[in-house]
Amino acid sequence: MWSPRLGGLVAVVLSLASATAQARTVRDEPYSMETTWNAAVRLVRIDMGMPILERDQEMGFFTFTYREGARSVQGSVEMVRTEVDGRPGARIIVQIPQMPTYVESLILTRLARKLRSEFGEPPPPVVRRPTPPTTPSEGTPDRRPGDPEPPAAQPPTGSAPTPPSGGAPQEPSNNNRRERSINPAGPEA
Repeated sequence: MWSPRLGGLVAVVLSLASATAQARTVRDEPYSMETTWNAAVRLVRIDMGMPILERDQEMGFFTFTYREGARSVQGSVEMVRTEVDGRPGARIIVQIPQMPTYVESLILTRLARKLRSEFGEPPPPVVRRPTPPTTPSEGTPDRRPGDPEPPAAQPPTGSAPTPPSGGAPQEPSNNNRRERSINPAGPEA
């Protein structure tokens, strides 16, 4: 017999089943891609004793068989280069769709411990100091500290330059080039 209560239960179970099939756990590590890749492969294959089925370091993934008791399911680890705390790092994505997400979290936690025990604590985050805002004073163009001085006023186009006192006319200077300072804090706003 079909009841509204049973129909609601079936809907909840189906929605949970589809949600777990798409589950994945992600973590960023402040170690290089190569270091993280090697540690992850050793963790899964040697420390956890799980067979690796396919691996492609250039593409940044490997698949493995996760074993728990008599149950064996497929899992994958994907790695992407990223920036963590201002330095190169790796984003690790673990997926074992047929298992609860805590299993994925467990693998990522073990990987983080392995990285720290084998390679030490990562260096402290890079601190980027923002450029202090400047207040333009009257008659001064809006400039930042370290910007080059603005070029001197040029005579109107078509007029001859005024010769220095007591001398012959000089060649006009080539002040048409634009100078640009590079701000280490990023592009100007």
